[in-house]
Amino acid sequence: MDAKVKERVIRIATDLFLRYGIKAITMDYIAGQLGMSKRTLYEIFKDKDSLLLSCVQHVDEERVKEVEEIKKKTTNSIELFLSVYQRSLQKLRCTNQNYFSDLKKYHPSVFVYYEANKEKNLQNFIMLLEQGMNEGYIRKELNVEIISFLLSAQLELLIKSNDIYLNKYSFMEVFETIVMNFVRGIATPKGVAFIDEFVNRNSI
Repeated sequence: MDAKVKERVIRIATDLFLRYGIKAITMDYIAGQLGMSKRTLYEIFKDKDSLLLSCVQHVDEERVKEVEEIKKKTTNSIELFLSVYQRSLQKLRCTNQNYFSDLKKYHPSVFVYYEANKEKNLQNFIMLLEQGMNEGYIRKELNVEIISFLLSAQLELLIKSNDIYLNKYSFMEVFETIVMNFVRGIATPKGVAFIDEFVNRNSI
C-alpha cells in the first residue's frame, strides 16, 4: 500500500477521533470520509485498534516536533513551559472530551501505549524543572518528582472526570487554573515576574 495513502488515512482518522471522540467514529464512517471502500481501509489497518494506535503515535510525533520548534524560539525553561502550555490550550479547544475516556474504556491495548508514553513525557518534564532550578526560575527546595507527579495527577483527574467542571465551570477554565496556579506556585520571584510578563505579552 502506498505510504502516502496510509499517511492520509492516519491524518484524517486522527482529526475525526479528536474532534468527535473515538466511540462515535466507526471504520465505515472513516472510509466514507476518505472516499474509499471499507474493504480497502481494512487492507491498510486490520481493525480500529491498529488504526487508533497509529493515530495516537501520530499525535505524539507531531507534539514532539512542535516542542522542538518551540525550543528554538524560547530562551529559558519557563518560557518553553508556557509556550507549550499555550499550544496545548489551542489543541484542547478542538479536542472532544470523550476522546480520553473512550481511549481508556474501549481501547485498553492502545491505552497501554498512551500510559507508557505519558511516563516518558513525565521524565522530560522533570528535566525541564531541573533546568528551571539551575536558571533561577524554579524554587530549588522543591522535589521535582513530587511536583511533576502532582501536576500530572491533577490533569489526569480533570481529563477523566466530567463531574468536576460540567455543572459550573468549563473544562478549559479548570485546566487553565490548574496549570497557571501550578507554575506560579513553583516559581521563584524571578520566575513569577517572567510569567507575568509572558502572560501580558501573549494574552493567555
